[in-house]
Amino acid sequence: MTAGPALERRRLIIDCDPGNGMPAADIDDGLALALAAARADVLSLEAITVVSGNTHRDVGFAVAREFVERLGLDVPVYAGAERALVEPPAPWRDRQDANEHRPDVVEAWRDVARPGPATTGAPEAALRIVELLRSAPGEFTIVAIGPLTNIAMALALEPRLPELVHDLVIMGGAFDVPGFLQELNFGIDPEAAHLVLTSGAPITLVPLDTTSQTLFTHADLDRLVGVGGALAEYVVETTRPWIDYAAAWRKIDGCLLHDPLTVALLLDPGIAEYEERVVDVELLGSLTRGRAVWWTEENLRLHVGLRVPPAVRGVRVATRVDNARLVELLLTAFASETTGTGADAVTAASARSR
Repeated sequence: MTAGPALERRRLIIDCDPGNGMPAADIDDGLALALAAARADVLSLEAITVVSGNTHRDVGFAVAREFVERLGLDVPVYAGAERALVEPPAPWRDRQDANEHRPDVVEAWRDVARPGPATTGAPEAALRIVELLRSAPGEFTIVAIGPLTNIAMALALEPRLPELVHDLVIMGGAFDVPGFLQELNFGIDPEAAHLVLTSGAPITLVPLDTTSQTLFTHADLDRLVGVGGALAEYVVETTRPWIDYAAAWRKIDGCLLHDPLTVALLLDPGIAEYEERVVDVELLGSLTRGRAVWWTEENLRLHVGLRVPPAVRGVRVATRVDNARLVELLLTAFASETTGTGADAVTAASARSR
């Protein structure tokens, strides 16, 4: 896990389902957006598209609009799919929204500003993604950190998407995580995940198996207190209650960094280790629908009666991550808008907090 050469500037579309400011909604999309915004020196965030997942599309749209307005970013936000291609939305919405109004949850988020209302307009995310890719073939990286509905719809509009995109970085899937028969992003829209993963696009996949190796604690967040700057303040405010909520649910000491890891890999590819695999998603089965599966053509030993499709293109799968290096990258970036370097600002804030 060594640092690579100097990075070339990347043009980004981030497709997401953010929940910052909403009680009991995961804030990892917001951390990914914040990391991209903080590193505008090498990452050009040119569009945010929103899909239903962690939050309903309309809520996520309001959260994303609040994010760009609060930080003064000139980045368009486009509403996308409200529901999956096939999967009924109600069971997932019931699960995701079940605890929003629980008294203890409302109290935990009492000091966090909720996003104001926002009019989504027509669902145009897929169309805008296609327009951007056509305008600059081979230049855009799509970071997809929600269900892949918008990307699958863009693929239907433009079958050349695998050739037009520079690459896709996807957070999704759980191959062997105890207790998880599904992962949320692929579970909410298995058909979309299948279409995108088997499209032949150049893909880096960041599964739950790998993001479960990450951890972000109150002690980490405390290092941003006093740093100053709108971005650091946004991260502290919206992340604080989520750490407690996520820690209690998972019985760990903090929250996991699912989505920000995808953006971090663009800034420091050596933060992870990778393996080339064939990846698909099971669409049938009472216990396996939405489950990601992987293999290599060389080691496939037994598949009697299974319809194993020929691999269009392998997927680069992140398998291990250096969490300490990831956290340091995040904290340094979030402090980078203050005077001096981000690392200096984090160190100074840490010293003041002791």
